[in-house]
Amino acid sequence: MTNRRKTVKVIIISAVIVAVLTAGYFYLPMILGDSVFPLQYQDTIKKWCRQYNEDPFLVAAIIMQESGFNPKATSPVGAMGMMQVMPATSRSIASGVEYQNFTTDKLYDPNVSIQFGTWYIHVLKEKYNGNVTAALAAYNAGSGNADKWLRMGILNDPSGNGYARRVQDYMQVYRKLYQNELDLNAPPPVAPPPVMKKVDEPSRNIVWGQMLRNLVTVFYDINQK
Repeated sequence: MTNRRKTVKVIIISAVIVAVLTAGYFYLPMILGDSVFPLQYQDTIKKWCRQYNEDPFLVAAIIMQESGFNPKATSPVGAMGMMQVMPATSRSIASGVEYQNFTTDKLYDPNVSIQFGTWYIHVLKEKYNGNVTAALAAYNAGSGNADKWLRMGILNDPSGNGYARRVQDYMQVYRKLYQNELDLNAPPPVAPPPVMKKVDEPSRNIVWGQMLRNLVTVFYDINQK
């Protein structure tokens, strides 16, 4: 009888593990997207990436690294806005994009910040002949440092620079989580018509919760006998 109870216990525990893993498979990307890797202002990102022929996944990754999508972010050294552009650099960018009547407080405007940051990373990629690691190192630490590190041979791959490695890792995450939202070739999303949900139709969360509760209840009932 004892062996039979142990066998039943193993089966139930295995079923719980399978249920949890299955739920994780479906819900973990949504959890990561909502809390760990947020995405905001995707239409603005795509607008300026189309304008400057840049990768929206790269831009989203830079924003995540720099500010976590906080438009009011200010660094201890004075970088401002979502893409953390320095005031001196922003004035040069404003000239490059022909932005009239620019003042640095406009960097707190997400549209301006994303425009300036997207243009700047694109220019840096051109400067370094498509070497994204070098461009990101320059974005973070200035072209002078990036030039020196290139001469030292440490910017040949992302492992040579911590900032560039993190941004390119984030880039791959955003590509997996938000392929449709950031795809420049995707048509604009059309809002579906509202659907009236039946009162007696359980949601998927409720179904999963009830299933897990039932399994745990059975497990403890067996354990007590």
